[in-house]
Amino acid sequence: MVLIGAPGVGKSSVGALLAAELRLPLVEVDALVEAELGASAEEAFATPDGAADYRAAEERLSLAALSGPGVVVLGGGAVESGAVRSALAGLKVVWLQASVVAITRRLGMNSLGLETLIAIRNRLDAMLQERAIWYRDVATMCLATDRLDPSQVARAILIDEEHV
Repeated sequence: MVLIGAPGVGKSSVGALLAAELRLPLVEVDALVEAELGASAEEAFATPDGAADYRAAEERLSLAALSGPGVVVLGGGAVESGAVRSALAGLKVVWLQASVVAITRRLGMNSLGLETLIAIRNRLDAMLQERAIWYRDVATMCLATDRLDPSQVARAILIDEEHV
């Protein structure tokens, strides 16, 4: 099972619940990338070659994770890779969706000041629109998470899984 979606939609929280319930390993690709690079995503992207280094590691580690057992939580940008999208074929891929307002609230950005919050929301909205086509192409299930807590999201995915 693979969880995809933007940062802040609940992939990590839901993934942990699903992995525990299904008795499968949890593989969080962002954590693997950050461990390999020795830097957070934010730190990596703030360096001259950081974005390219991060995306290359993300692609390689995503492909490795998708070839093994477990609940795999992909980074929000992993779907930008054609190789990753191809590797998702035939897998249960759940696209967790959330509004920009819910995402910024969950990530604790609402206290950054109005101008900063508006700029972040505009950038996030553009990113979501850009990635939506890829998320839609690979997803076998879409689930809106704005009004659900992680346990409700996990339960909905498990119920869907039982009826497949």
